[in-house]
Amino acid sequence: MENIEVPADNCPTPPPSQVTVYTRVLHRACQIVGGVEKLAGRLRVPVATLYRWLDGEAEPPTPIFLKAVDIVMPAWSSDDELLAQALRAARPKRRPEG
Repeated sequence: MENIEVPADNCPTPPPSQVTVYTRVLHRACQIVGGVEKLAGRLRVPVATLYRWLDGEAEPPTPIFLKAVDIVMPAWSSDDELLAQALRAARPKRRPEG
C-alpha cells in the first residue's frame, strides 16, 4: 500500500449541502493558521469537535466562532478608520421628527 502524506493544512470542506458561514470561516481560519490541530489549539477546543464544525455536523458556539472570524478578518487599520469617518460624514442628516 502506498504511503500518502496528508498536508499540514489538512482543512476539510463539508459537502455542498452542509456549507454554511460557519464552515466557510472555520475552513479559512484553518488554512491561515496551518491546519486543524493548530486551529484547535488557537480556539482551545478538541480536534474532534473542530472536525465536526468543519464538516458542518454542528455549529460552534458564538464566542468560538468570533475567535475564528478574528483570525480571518484583517486588523482594523488607520485607513479603515478614515474610510469609516468619510462614510459617516457623507450620510444624509436625519430630519427632526415632528
